[in-house]
Amino acid sequence: MTDPLHVALHVPDRARLDRLASGDSDLGDLPGADRIDRLHFGVEFCEHLLPSSEDVSAAAAFAEARGWGFTLLTPYGTDRMVDAVCALVADAPRPLEVVVNDWGVLHRLRGLDVEITVGRGLNRMIRDPRVPDVGPEHLGGDAPPDSWRRSSADSSTFRALLETLGVARVETDVPLQGPPPPPPADALRTTLHLPWGMVASGRICLVNALGKPPSVRLTAPMACNAPCRKYTIELRAPWSRREEGDAVPTVKAGQILPLSRLLNRRRTELPPADEDPAPRFFQKGNTHFYRLGPGAITEAWSWAEAAPGVDRVVLEPDLPM
Repeated sequence: MTDPLHVALHVPDRARLDRLASGDSDLGDLPGADRIDRLHFGVEFCEHLLPSSEDVSAAAAFAEARGWGFTLLTPYGTDRMVDAVCALVADAPRPLEVVVNDWGVLHRLRGLDVEITVGRGLNRMIRDPRVPDVGPEHLGGDAPPDSWRRSSADSSTFRALLETLGVARVETDVPLQGPPPPPPADALRTTLHLPWGMVASGRICLVNALGKPPSVRLTAPMACNAPCRKYTIELRAPWSRREEGDAVPTVKAGQILPLSRLLNRRRTELPPADEDPAPRFFQKGNTHFYRLGPGAITEAWSWAEAAPGVDRVVLEPDLPM
């Protein structure tokens, strides 16, 4: 019998930490909410949302008062962000686990008295909600290939690199295509995030560009007042196989289609939003996310309980920004 999964709670910022401390926070119906034993604090995707040293100390004290472990999340970014993260880690209470999404941060934190975890930004996988849930028609695929559901951590070379760098844990998502194949027996300790998955992130921020002149609209912002805390953009992925169902023909065995005739499911006209079954994804600041539905959450939890190496689930009641 395997040990039960540990459960962590993600809190992105001090304001939501204070609401949680006051009891004004709803974890919804996420499974495992009754056995949380760790706090994940911070944001993995934007250097402008790095918390202050005071906020980190408050979060660590919140966790310690409840007998929870404490994990600090850190983003990717510029050289000055690396310096800021290192200063933040140096001042943070111990014991401390740090999730890194930047190779420069990982290099600088090696040898310090912290446990280093590689985050979702460095553990790459296909998370795009536009990826169909069948294999490519021109390959005759009726099911997505396993490679569409694997991550970098499935590579023995990548695992060996992380172990050389002193990393003993990685974080991952379950893609919309479904849970990945079982990890290898020598898998690193793994943390699974639910129900939000990361699609992609970048330094150009659409939300930060609101109201800006064209000359600076598509440049990486030097400063930001975090409008992403207020705004979330819902998007549709209308060119996936999920939308078309059986209406999309598959290629018969032995048939070869020239490139000029390969199926193109991208639509130029969309049905009304409430009539469109296409997968949704969400933009929060500089990052896109998808959300697993109730059935997919149950399936992902079952996968985590059975998968070698998976020993922690992070519950995210809100978009993790």
